[in-house]
Amino acid sequence: MKLSRMVLVSTAGWFVLAGMPLLADVNEQREKLFGRWQLAEESTHAVESVWTLERKGDSVRVTYSEGARQRLIFECALTGRDCEATDEGKRASVSLWFNGPALVELETKGSEVVKRVFVVSENGSALQVETIPVVPEGKPQKAHFKRVAPVSVAK
Repeated sequence: MKLSRMVLVSTAGWFVLAGMPLLADVNEQREKLFGRWQLAEESTHAVESVWTLERKGDSVRVTYSEGARQRLIFECALTGRDCEATDEGKRASVSLWFNGPALVELETKGSEVVKRVFVVSENGSALQVETIPVVPEGKPQKAHFKRVAPVSVAK
């Protein structure tokens, strides 16, 4: 990713923000997140694990499946507000937002809280998902996925 410096320039009492290519680069990386991603480390799991991230207008539809079983499914705006989800058939609450180029998901299911951070490689061919148990506190785990197919934007 190219980095540009953000510079605040004053001219005749007006302030101008220079360095907009940085914002364009971040948006470009964010768009690379959308698609279908299959676990790259097949040897660690007996079944195929797949994340699908699909933009639907101002929202994102997220599904996670293991084999034929959908474990997590929800659609949520990128505002950080809570949305309803289904996690392993149980009701859950999730929120989504971007932190730079990374997509962050916070999920609450009963008394458990898990944070996931999705980061795509610069070339868009790999996705790292870091799962961080918040409550109860636990050790973060990283999984690496490879792109199976891009997902088009739904209107």
